[in-house]
Amino acid sequence: MQNHLFVIGHLHNIIKKRIFVIFILLCFCITPAISQKLTISGTVTDSKTGDAIPYVNIVIKETVSGTMTDTLGHYRLETNLDKGTIRYSAIGYYPDEKRLSSSRNTEISIKLKPETIDIGEVEVAPDEEPIRLLLRNIISHKHLNDPDQLQKFSYRKYTKWKYQINNVSDKIIKSKAFKNDQDVFKSAQDSSKYLPLYFAEQLVFNQVQKNPAKQKSTILADKTNGVGILKNLEIAGYTSALDMEVNFYNNFILLFSQNFVSPISDNGWFYYKYFLADSTTTGNVKSYRVNFQPRRTGENTFKGYFIVEDNHFSIEEIEGRLSNTNNINFLTDMKLKSNYAFVNDSVPFYKRNQIDALFLVIPYKTKKKDQDRLSVFYTQIANIDHVTVNPADEIKLSNKKSKYETVKLADALDHDSAFWKKNRPEKLTINDHLITQTIDSVSNVKTISILNNLARMSMNSYYDIGKIELGPYTSFVNTNKVEGLHLFMGARTSSEISKNKMVWAGLGYGTKNKKINGIAGFGYKFHNSNREILKFSFEDQMTRFGESEEILNLYENAFTPVENNLVSQMLKRDELTEIFRQRKIKGIWEKEWYPGLTNKISANYTKHYSPTYFPFYNKKTGNPVKSVSSAELMIDTRFSKEEKYMDDGFFRFYMETDYPIVHFTFGGGKTYYDDTSNWYGKLNLTIKQYVYLGQSFINYAIETGIYFGKVPYSMLNSPRGNETIGYYQYDFNMLNYLEYVHDKYLHVYLDYHLNGFFFRRIPILKKTDLREVMSAKLMVGSLSNKQKNVIELPNEISDLHNPYIEVGAGIENIFKFARIEAIWRVHPSSTAEIGAPTFGIRALFMITM
Repeated sequence: MQNHLFVIGHLHNIIKKRIFVIFILLCFCITPAISQKLTISGTVTDSKTGDAIPYVNIVIKETVSGTMTDTLGHYRLETNLDKGTIRYSAIGYYPDEKRLSSSRNTEISIKLKPETIDIGEVEVAPDEEPIRLLLRNIISHKHLNDPDQLQKFSYRKYTKWKYQINNVSDKIIKSKAFKNDQDVFKSAQDSSKYLPLYFAEQLVFNQVQKNPAKQKSTILADKTNGVGILKNLEIAGYTSALDMEVNFYNNFILLFSQNFVSPISDNGWFYYKYFLADSTTTGNVKSYRVNFQPRRTGENTFKGYFIVEDNHFSIEEIEGRLSNTNNINFLTDMKLKSNYAFVNDSVPFYKRNQIDALFLVIPYKTKKKDQDRLSVFYTQIANIDHVTVNPADEIKLSNKKSKYETVKLADALDHDSAFWKKNRPEKLTINDHLITQTIDSVSNVKTISILNNLARMSMNSYYDIGKIELGPYTSFVNTNKVEGLHLFMGARTSSEISKNKMVWAGLGYGTKNKKINGIAGFGYKFHNSNREILKFSFEDQMTRFGESEEILNLYENAFTPVENNLVSQMLKRDELTEIFRQRKIKGIWEKEWYPGLTNKISANYTKHYSPTYFPFYNKKTGNPVKSVSSAELMIDTRFSKEEKYMDDGFFRFYMETDYPIVHFTFGGGKTYYDDTSNWYGKLNLTIKQYVYLGQSFINYAIETGIYFGKVPYSMLNSPRGNETIGYYQYDFNMLNYLEYVHDKYLHVYLDYHLNGFFFRRIPILKKTDLREVMSAKLMVGSLSNKQKNVIELPNEISDLHNPYIEVGAGIENIFKFARIEAIWRVHPSSTAEIGAPTFGIRALFMITM
């Protein structure tokens, strides 16, 4: 599955579309008319607010003719009939009907009345009790009806993804950027213009077993048309092919990083008002339609309906639109629809899921209504068939120790249009065909190509200029007290030269010390189904105390373990002196045995040159030491479960998992300085995880380690401090660089994101979209006396009076991208000699959903 979820922000929500209706309209367009056509058009708006209503269902009664309104509330319908009744219906509104006119072209604009029910009307016990009884039965039968409770099953799933940029203005279309590419913009039914970005189809066969846990997804067919990186990047690991569907039987539905309360949650009555709207009887089974709406505004809830049958009290259909999108940046509308069906007439299972979402490109208020603004429309439709419960076939994984895997058949990408036509459960729409025909042309637009390269650079730090990529951009310019202004330029080969080989190099120059440094390396990626890479590299550069490879176990998507970069330069509050020159020759073999288990074996020769401001002295002799060095062999094992990640050549971008990510690293080697050498060993353990608690979430990390033998202090653990005004998630923000050095340590990092839980309840703050955040960090560490007798410690290093504690409280989502936090150093207190702050205001800039 491609990276549509990453680019849109891990989307999970959608807008209803009647594909068979659009197909019929297509047929009308290409079939010679045998009678005079009637064209009906108009706009559907809210009778109270005047706002356009998108996705209104419009049908001519007792026919298959119909359409739906677009995001601006406009519609256009053609029919050969000259009389009949048009019905307009939408969730949350009373339906309306109009008679057809015999005029050739008719404009009918409708104002729908919102369904508003006074709470007082449902406070009478006789009216409320039936719906309460129905809800109690639904909840008491959830453990039987929830498809996720099945222990073993298999099914085939067809999924279609699509997104486009809507409401492209004439100013953009007629700009210099697109003056020679006018044909890539397409017209919607309302005459607004859109730009196709992505269309993909996938057919998979999934096998699931709960005990012992095994999951396998076989990709039978896969077809992707996307612009730039949308076409080439692939989400792997625990892919969406293996993901279960959006499941309303869960108490909470996770969307973007926030939990939304399901309408059939165990405590749904606290969040929703329910209204029994209709009932139908088929045979001996009665089905009820229940409308629901939030009890309060501003909470993460839905507005919509569900249909439940009274035999098993299972949900047949449920549709919900987010009642409040203020808590998710960029999002202006999203809707989910799920259908369930019985297998063997007794076991409920997923039948169809649709997710639609509309995202604003610029999430700030303008004079235009949301429906008229430049936006990205995303839709995902999944159809499930060939369901078997408790199949006899054994699930065979390529590695017996693995819990899950995705296998793509050799011919998955080679199927022709006849195959897809036969296997699609729903026919493609006119819009689908237009998008697939246009995307290649969009990719060739020069402006789009530049934007694509910038997007890729934001992920991997390199800008693609063809056969060569320039970067990393974060290292182009920085300053420190040793080098002065440091300029750097690097490059690496791109996939145009080779998809499995890479060469990289770079040179830097310090204007103060007038010295040249640089990097060089070679990498080879094996042609295996699981990731396997071999790298050899040389680097000669200035390194800050505390920076080591272990930091990448926490900042796994960082370009480099070096934090002294362009961003930190803009935020620093003091001139950097705690650095030294490091030369390293390194060889790495990385092997993913199966999804969730990866080993990395590295052999390193490292040399640290005596720092300018913290020179090395032999503790025994008192003589200066020019350099210290080490030769070591390290083995890192990475554990994860049900994790998504994205591969782009040599680069891997880790995305999400609900489970802990664990790194266990061990190894050792020998240190050298003057005429002395010592054997040493070290162990390191890192754990991190996101934990969702209702509508809030916690992310925590723990790192701990121990060194054996004698090691120069520059190679021990120096807790990562922060001498900038920026906020670092896995650094101690009230700690100076080189304040402590340890050979035994424990670090704990905790962030608690409340997602506006309190602010939403304060009238003056309710519409600001601000969110509360709290943090706490703890450190326990010690330094053995034997380490103090190797290289003399600088006076700046002090003994830690355990524990070190700092806490913070702040606000995030300021202007959609900023976090500002007040942080207190609780213990130990800072002194004038240490010079670290006791209190500070720190800022973090990042785009959040």
